[in-house]
Amino acid sequence: MGLRSALQRKTNVSNFIQDYVKERKKEKRVIDQQIKRLDAQLQNNTIDKYTYERLRDLLEINLFKQQEEALEKLLVKISK
Repeated sequence: MGLRSALQRKTNVSNFIQDYVKERKKEKRVIDQQIKRLDAQLQNNTIDKYTYERLRDLLEINLFKQQEEALEKLLVKISK
């Protein structure tokens, strides 16, 4: 019984990690799309360089925060 539960736990941890990676990839794609839109707005002079830099920094900070929060949730799930 001990081996079976250990294997099940390992499988659950693997699934949690795979889900984590999938979600991070999705978030990264969304951020990349938003940055492309910002790039286009900068090229079209819709926004100035200062605004572009601020918005891009905010997007990157938001992505970093999302990654931290998701990692914390993953660690909680794994530790149970």
